[in-house]
Amino acid sequence: MGGFLKQQSGVRKRLFAALAIVSIGLGGACSSSINTPEFKNRKPTHPVKGKVQVAGKPAAGAFVLLVPKNEPEGSPDPRPRATVQADGSFTLSTYGENDGAPVGEYTVAVSWEDPESKSDRFNGRYNAANSRMSAAVKAGTNELPPIELK
Repeated sequence: MGGFLKQQSGVRKRLFAALAIVSIGLGGACSSSINTPEFKNRKPTHPVKGKVQVAGKPAAGAFVLLVPKNEPEGSPDPRPRATVQADGSFTLSTYGENDGAPVGEYTVAVSWEDPESKSDRFNGRYNAANSRMSAAVKAGTNELPPIELK
């Protein structure tokens, strides 16, 4: 019986050591994200909603991306983005889920992946380089004009 207790004690020690390592690793991961430039340089965000339709029907699953106009090269700022819902609506997220977008002027880019071919259904017509759509985000709640694509 003494050997059994020693064996259990060794298992407990290894289990405790493993849990301690995991805890330290998780604590380090959490605290390191607070020290990233994105966290320190966050701009205030404002709620932004909109709709995307193609030929009058909701573009469910399309991806909307706002690219700041006159964005400095190498900008560390995340870009506001959203996935279009079944009803065609979207809510932008920048730093966290549905937190909106910083005040500014943006180029609106939209892509919509075809599930079979995995290619953009719009063939890049509305990507950031080709899009002629724009949006302005102001302080407060924002409702973008409906985006109607072909």
